[in-house]
Amino acid sequence: MLTFDFGANWQAFSAQYVDEERLIIAAQSLQQLLGRDNLQDLRVLDVGCGSGLFAIAAHQLGAKEIIGIDINPRSIAASEHNKARLSPTAPITFYQMSALDQDALTGLGQFDLVYAWGSLHHTGAMWQAIANTAQRVAPGGTLVLGLYKRHSTSPIWKGIKWFYNRVPPLMQRIMIPFFAAVIYLAKLLVTQRNPLEKQRGMDFWYDVIDWVGGYPYEYATVQEVKIFVIPLGFHLRKIASDSAPTGINEFIFTQGDKE
Repeated sequence: MLTFDFGANWQAFSAQYVDEERLIIAAQSLQQLLGRDNLQDLRVLDVGCGSGLFAIAAHQLGAKEIIGIDINPRSIAASEHNKARLSPTAPITFYQMSALDQDALTGLGQFDLVYAWGSLHHTGAMWQAIANTAQRVAPGGTLVLGLYKRHSTSPIWKGIKWFYNRVPPLMQRIMIPFFAAVIYLAKLLVTQRNPLEKQRGMDFWYDVIDWVGGYPYEYATVQEVKIFVIPLGFHLRKIASDSAPTGINEFIFTQGDKE
């Protein structure tokens, strides 16, 4: 399968930007998204751990055990390196593993919080990845999904991403500055905020590389996600959306019937 090397991008980002300040921002974003001050004594699974930043942030918020998985070996290396620098004694274990490997996931057990933000839409089989991930949520536990929105331009972006991963590195290096300018202006106009002021776990430049190159690439409407996930035994607690038309919808589901 044609795929983008997300791990190389995470390693480059980590070498330049991952530090204590970025860790604080990641922890704060988790608190805001989940609507809680801490993750005290929770068992957490980070699906598509990338740089490991949010797994480390979960430890900072009190999680008792964290497992991070990623299919890309460079992502695992980046995560291990960042853990060693920022929180070497934290109870975090990283495994190279695919969200499509149901047997391997089952072997991890169940978790109070399963966090899959910005990862499952890059597996090449998003719905199966969501189903496999949802099975790892313990009774009463929380499932966090960050998935790309379906938009009229989504098929165009899918073609751009496919093309990026087909061309030589020189052409890729030409494409990134062009799209960085386009994305900067588009975000500035839509959000009325400086796109360089990133709030989560990524920098604008590396985010552009991730966005332009991020293939496989799938997307869904809010309704499509609800129709798929709720019958798996969940109720929807919260939806949050960024302002970009092709950006991320954030879903928080709780396992079990709504009280």
